[in-house]
Amino acid sequence: MKFSNLCLGLLVLSAAACKQNREIKVYRVAKETPPVLSQSATSADPHAGVPGMMPGGVMPSGPAGDPHAGLTADQLAGTRPGGGSPQVTDAPPAHWKKMPATSMRQASYLVEGEGGAVTDISLVILRGAAGGTLDNVNRWRGQLAQPAIDEATLKQTSKTVVTPVGEAVVVEIEGLAPSADALKDGGMMGAVANKGADAWFYKMRGNSALTAAEKENFIKWMQSVKPAAETAPAPAAPAAVPPAAAPPGDGSLGWQLPVGWTLVPATSSMRYATFGITDADGAKAEMAITHFPGDVGGDLENVNRWRQQVGLPAVDAAGLAALVSKLTAGPKTISLIDVTGPQNRLAAGWTRHGSDTWFFKLTGPDALVGAEKAKFTAFLESVRFNKPE
Repeated sequence: MKFSNLCLGLLVLSAAACKQNREIKVYRVAKETPPVLSQSATSADPHAGVPGMMPGGVMPSGPAGDPHAGLTADQLAGTRPGGGSPQVTDAPPAHWKKMPATSMRQASYLVEGEGGAVTDISLVILRGAAGGTLDNVNRWRGQLAQPAIDEATLKQTSKTVVTPVGEAVVVEIEGLAPSADALKDGGMMGAVANKGADAWFYKMRGNSALTAAEKENFIKWMQSVKPAAETAPAPAAPAAVPPAAAPPGDGSLGWQLPVGWTLVPATSSMRYATFGITDADGAKAEMAITHFPGDVGGDLENVNRWRQQVGLPAVDAAGLAALVSKLTAGPKTISLIDVTGPQNRLAAGWTRHGSDTWFFKLTGPDALVGAEKAKFTAFLESVRFNKPE
């Protein structure tokens, strides 16, 4: 009896199981769609977090690393892009090795010396002055482990070079950070020029001796750099007009007279010509031309005499070299200084022609001379000697 009941129970369970199998339902589940990354995530900097990487994934270039270390994010954001279509043209020396463009540099070169010595040359154009000339000079000094300086020291230790985009303040710095390689660092020559809203930064940094040896080439290169948009042939300049202030029948010089300069009647037989300049506030300056036989005591004596006239102390030969820049006027090279004293400012140019030295001197209040400096430079560049040496 018990066995029969057991068999009956098993039959019931089996039937129930079969019924359940027939009622099993199959469900199709859609494959899970992977999450879509936001645009900011997909376009994020792939180099974020990489040691030594600059903004935008650019590795530092050149033997001395990032030439703009210390600039803020806002200042770096104002960098004009390099590469692609060139924005400048230049004429580097033949032995300078052209380096690939980066997002930081409009021009980049490397000079290789003996024993592995190198120096790196760059041009960067920023929208805005990136803190001003003094701030940038002190940033450069910090890169070479040198202390900051003030405006007065900057004026005393810098010089001015005329470039196609305007006057550039040029400084030289020497120093070696504790961990730096002396074959690749220790000397720097940097310059800042302002063109409209842009600041142009020219920089050479590397082995101290090699950098010093390339100074003249660096200055010439600076003077060759110009915006690509301005490389089209310029219209021929009108012929220079002999100065009305020249002695009758002399006509030794010709030039282009700047707008706003007025010929002043001669008051001294020593002056070849004198021009008066007056600004809107009534401040006055004058530009005088004189010439004398010989070198009139030499460059050092003349510069120290001019410094004394504006209340500045004398300099030695080394100090003179730091003050003098050069510009060209046709076949002539004109030496140029610009010094500012407690009351007045003086910009002077001079050159030899035949047995004489010719002097061009602009004097007046600091602000007015500064405002007229570009005109003074253009005037000097337009000077032509009409008589043979």
